[in-house]
Amino acid sequence: MLKAIIDTVDGLPDAVKEHYKQGDDGKFVLTVEAVNGFSLEDVTGLKNALGKERSTREALEKATAKFKDLDPDKAREALAKMAELSEIDPQKEADKLAQAKVDAIKAQLLESHGKDLKTRDDTLSAYRTQIEKLLIDSAATSALADAKGSIDLLLPHIRNAARVVEKDGAFAVEIVKPDGSPKVNGKGDNMSITELVAEMRQSDVFGRAFEASGHSGTGKGPSNGTGGTGQLKRSQMTNKQKADYIAEHGQEAFLKLPK
Repeated sequence: MLKAIIDTVDGLPDAVKEHYKQGDDGKFVLTVEAVNGFSLEDVTGLKNALGKERSTREALEKATAKFKDLDPDKAREALAKMAELSEIDPQKEADKLAQAKVDAIKAQLLESHGKDLKTRDDTLSAYRTQIEKLLIDSAATSALADAKGSIDLLLPHIRNAARVVEKDGAFAVEIVKPDGSPKVNGKGDNMSITELVAEMRQSDVFGRAFEASGHSGTGKGPSNGTGGTGQLKRSQMTNKQKADYIAEHGQEAFLKLPK
């Protein structure tokens, strides 16, 4: 049987010698043609490397045996979290948490306060609307009753022409024009509801909604009481007729009437 390595080829037949080749170390190695993956190679280094790998693997298996139940991804996350926590200053974080709580409480209080203010404003607005309606309706109803005008027909028109204003902490009713500017009487003062009613009584449109009493049925000036169209004297007028005349024609025109 031929040996894979020999120290010398001396003594071998020539037919055998030709199958040996001298290596760098002076020894002769049998040369074999590889067939189907089988060949003659020096596996000493490979065996040594394999032995070292086996020793390394056994050492690693022993070292990692205690961690066999751990999830590597979760372990990495935990380590990263620990590194993050290790950089946190407990005092500073406590201050941040305290400030965050204070800010949250302030936000809740502001939101609650805002809701309370809106509820209060809505309530006050509803009360004011109701007060304004009552003030206008009360003054208009009284003036229409005194002038013997139809409340049902004329009250809506007075509401449209009147508004409530606040002056020096008190509410007052004033009459306005269609453009929203205050309407004045013959003296240049803001017109009152009573003066507005007197003006409506003299109107060809609204005069029909008043009872005929001391007036012609057309809402014109006071008659002389005899069915004619002559103008009454100041001394013959009632206080209501005087007010109506002044509201329509002004104080100067009234003073020019015969006494």
